Amino acid sequence: MPTTPSSTARGTGLPAGPGLALVLLLVLAACTGGTAMEPTLTEEQARDRAEQHIQDAITVLPDEPTLNLLSDYSDECTDPTDNGPQGRYQVGKTYWLDDLSPERNDAYLDALRAHWEANNYRINSDNRPDDRTITVEHNEDAFRMSVVARPDDQRLSLGAGSPCIWPEGTPPEDDEPGF
Repeated sequence: MPTTPSSTARGTGLPAGPGLALVLLLVLAACTGGTAMEPTLTEEQARDRAEQHIQDAITVLPDEPTLNLLSDYSDECTDPTDNGPQGRYQVGKTYWLDDLSPERNDAYLDALRAHWEANNYRINSDNRPDDRTITVEHNEDAFRMSVVARPDDQRLSLGAGSPCIWPEGTPPEDDEPGF
């Protein structure tokens, strides 16, 4: 089909109207690397999800621990492992699992590992018997968890952390086009 001046953008040879918009969108995507800045959980939702992962895990322990907050953090993803944009954060919580018998740590770690394997977590590391540490990642939401027995007194800590998220759940608006 031959082009006419009304079917092309004046002097560019590019399609006019909706076709021009599509071409500009593709050029913009190419200039920005094509990385979509998808919405994420908010910081509050991620903190709640980390807490839920922890609460789900402690229900499988053969004894009931007392949870004492060790850390409740929000750190900027300055070197995100997903190669995504800056300005996102990781949030998480870690608790001491007190009132548990250190002599039963192997049973606690075995129970946690079995729970994680049965509930769609990937075991990233299990360094037993040399180091009583297990790290996992949930296959659906990418939250990571770890249980660690402190070397000196074998006190256990259990933590969960989010992948990189936007604090408000959506990427910030750009003031200028990405050209």
